Amino acid sequence: MNRLTDSEKLMYDVMGAIANSNVPVVYKGAMVTKLILREHYFDDFVRETQDIDASWAGADPPPMEQLTEMLNRALSGLGLTATVKREYGDKISAGFKIFDAVGDEKLSIDIDMRAAIDSRIYHFGNVTFHGVTPDSVLADKISVVASDRVFRRAKDLIDIYALAHCITIKTTDIRDIWERESRIVGNFDAFTTRQNELRHSYVKLRRINVKPEFDALYTYLTNFLTPFIEEKADMLMWDSKKSDWKSET
Repeated sequence: MNRLTDSEKLMYDVMGAIANSNVPVVYKGAMVTKLILREHYFDDFVRETQDIDASWAGADPPPMEQLTEMLNRALSGLGLTATVKREYGDKISAGFKIFDAVGDEKLSIDIDMRAAIDSRIYHFGNVTFHGVTPDSVLADKISVVASDRVFRRAKDLIDIYALAHCITIKTTDIRDIWERESRIVGNFDAFTTRQNELRHSYVKLRRINVKPEFDALYTYLTNFLTPFIEEKADMLMWDSKKSDWKSET
């Protein structure tokens, strides 16, 4: 199993400190994906990150000044300080830079003010926090691949590829999440018809351990994404061991 970088270990400490201070956030993004893959002993393709992503899970979001104070109280025990990078607004997440005692920037945190729907508890050593479910991770990433955003987030191709190798997935669970989030899912045109552009975006990705070869990844994902691309209404379950779909019943 791949070892985490010192920066990633610090990020989990930060996530745990914020959770212990009862700041109502649910974590998402690469740091949650890493733990899902580690739980299933599959992290061959894990990519490095320097960002923590979260969603606000409380009542009405507080003003930025109050949110900054909450984070700084949580981080004081780690000798870290949060400063505002970006104020939140309509469809804009709150952004913070985190500095150590000597003023060196260590990482950043983005907090989306749209509440996460599904969450569960994650553990890393003595660190415990709430994060989005594996199904929620996949629902988000599949919706990205269904749109032109995939060219900016080609890293999601690797995450889907890795997750599909080790977890059970039901098409009904993914569609239920899209419906509850009122998410508009595209037609996968970028993925199915603009393969050369997608290859270019993928090749440019950096900081990935043992990046899969594009053609093998593309073939695998084409099979995995077929029920969503073809908008099949069948209730299907993904068999990660056989890399194929089967009926839920």
